[in-house]
Amino acid sequence: MKKFLLLLICLIFCPLVFGEEIPPNGCGYELTRETNPIYWGYMEAYGAKLKEALEAKKMFRLRGMGASYRFFLTRDGEIKDMEISTYQNKYFNEKVKEIILSVEPLPFREGMNVDEMQFSVYLGYERYDEIDVGIGSSFRNNKDIFQISVTTRK
Repeated sequence: MKKFLLLLICLIFCPLVFGEEIPPNGCGYELTRETNPIYWGYMEAYGAKLKEALEAKKMFRLRGMGASYRFFLTRDGEIKDMEISTYQNKYFNEKVKEIILSVEPLPFREGMNVDEMQFSVYLGYERYDEIDVGIGSSFRNNKDIFQISVTTRK
């Protein structure tokens, strides 16, 4: 009987759907791989797809070249309100934009409790290969910015 009552209490007071909530900006909570593995894994997988597309793209480039775009990614996979945030030159900026638009965004994972995510994606060339992800904050619209930086030497 005690086990039945305990089970009943757990069912009543425990949520039935598990997901990761992103805390509001300014609360001092740090988003990391350990605290938010679903979002972090999503960004690493999306970054790997962007790196693959960047390495496959044939274009003129020099070491140190890179460009960054900001955009919103919806649950439906739509990229909207895309704008450049780090300039290189007109040719390179257009090529980076083409790469980002050519990579079909991954569907949001189970447990991602948002309808859209704001991204800042940097693609560039250096002497090393790296995919760096992070989560920052935007003063402009008070939203989290999911940052992906892809650097390659190929």
